[in-house]
Amino acid sequence: MTCLIARLKLFGRRCLHGALLAASIMLLAPRAGAGAEGQTRLIFAGSGTNLPIVRVLAKEFQRSRPNVSIQVLASIGSTSAVRAAADGAVALGLISRPLKESEKGLALTTVDFARTPLIVGVHPSVPDDGITFAELVDIYRGEKSRWGNGRDIVVLTREPGDSSIEVLARMVPGFREVYDESQKSKRWTTLLKDLAMNETLARTPDAIGLSDLGAVTIEKHVIRPLKVNGAAPSLGNLRNGKYPLFKTLTFVYREERLAPEARLFMDFVRSGKGEKILKANGYLPLR
Repeated sequence: MTCLIARLKLFGRRCLHGALLAASIMLLAPRAGAGAEGQTRLIFAGSGTNLPIVRVLAKEFQRSRPNVSIQVLASIGSTSAVRAAADGAVALGLISRPLKESEKGLALTTVDFARTPLIVGVHPSVPDDGITFAELVDIYRGEKSRWGNGRDIVVLTREPGDSSIEVLARMVPGFREVYDESQKSKRWTTLLKDLAMNETLARTPDAIGLSDLGAVTIEKHVIRPLKVNGAAPSLGNLRNGKYPLFKTLTFVYREERLAPEARLFMDFVRSGKGEKILKANGYLPLR
């Protein structure tokens, strides 16, 4: 299973022919579509940022619709999710970044459904409680190398193109340049999936890394969020604009291929009940 998911992510990055991508997903979930005794099976797949909350929402949705079975695959990333949605290999793609220019011609519909604060998080052993944009840049540059207690900072980062990196590159002055240079020099440990980042950060003393409020809340990772420029990564601060970093969660699909049950699921996510679930788990609902 892990091998197939890795292949699927690679296929999406290379933008190979749709039949190959669709076949790979069918290997992962061979019984997608009409199930036994009229049960409808839906496959959702995409960015690791989306998976924790979509799984919670899917479980609650299925309580009232036992005729619908939803399978949320392990992370394949936003790029593969876009390709899978374009090819009709999934009922809904799950992405955490805007469509790229090269993807805008694929005749896809996108629906933003939530935001969650992007967290600059640390292992609980770190004494510092906040960080500024300038300090984050200095850490990636290698100029700020110690915490307040004098211990060395252990930097965990994500791969180029990851949605967290793109948010920082867009919002933090000078970050893109120091990040690109740090990748060329292989200065920091690079982790390729959200779950790998969260688990590694939680078990690595003196570490700093990137996560999001939703994943930390749902999966109960032992990660301490830092204040950024003096603001804590709370939903209140995100709503009033005090907290500057966030990720937007988005459904992507082909309108003419959208299954009625998938549309009902999206309606549920944006219903009063769905919004309560989102807020309770670290997400700001969007309509």
